[in-house]
Amino acid sequence: MFIKKMTPILALFAFVNCFCFLVMEQMPNFNYYFIIVVNTMLILMAFLSYIRILKMDMNNPNAMIRSVMMGTLMKLGVFAIAALIYAKTQQTKVGIPTLLVCMGIYLLYSWLEIRWATKKN
Repeated sequence: MFIKKMTPILALFAFVNCFCFLVMEQMPNFNYYFIIVVNTMLILMAFLSYIRILKMDMNNPNAMIRSVMMGTLMKLGVFAIAALIYAKTQQTKVGIPTLLVCMGIYLLYSWLEIRWATKKN
């Protein structure tokens, strides 16, 4: 069950990392190390969400909504704190294109997690 549900997340993680490593030299206007770090944080948060979704009562729709909302709020809080720490410690700018790519990856991970939560076992 774990492998079946985690295959899309692991595939997305592998695709993003491979893509970053392959095009790192051809497209220097992105901060690829930042994208890889964000991708790693997202997969770790996805594992935590998977554990939380396993403990959730699937017959209670209120618990499902609460769990998905808590996961979204938790990810948002972690990334807000990480962004503040990054902004205070780094002197280089990340750039708008890099942030847009990271937001797109975040949306893909969120979409996959919502699919987990709404599917019956």
